[in-house]
Amino acid sequence: MKFSLLALLVFVVACSTSDSIPANVFVGTWRLATYCKPTSTTACTTITVPTDKSVLVTFDSNGQYTETYQNTTPAEYGFLSGSGNYSIENKDLRIRTFLMSSMAGQLVKVVSVDSKRLVLNPFSNGEYIFVR
Repeated sequence: MKFSLLALLVFVVACSTSDSIPANVFVGTWRLATYCKPTSTTACTTITVPTDKSVLVTFDSNGQYTETYQNTTPAEYGFLSGSGNYSIENKDLRIRTFLMSSMAGQLVKVVSVDSKRLVLNPFSNGEYIFVR
């Protein structure tokens, strides 16, 4: 009987998978490289941020989110605009900034993330590609 319970426990642990992304993968500052500006509900135009301009988003280990600009304004290349906080919900990010009309913030789909590249889809179409 002890062997059966031990085998069952090992099987359950081995077969369990995590559907969430570790928080520390986001921590740091990311520079917006390109994004797809929606032109309709199904189409978008790829925009490359010029090298002399920067949109930087920072996720810190305390759940704070900051968006800053260098040589540009949010109207030109803004992502979500502002500072606030973030949380991870399964495989996506919920970002809340002080400029948003809803206290719930916006759930942003994480397309992919690794140590050098973060791809987000905040709207129904188009991706925002950030690099470190």
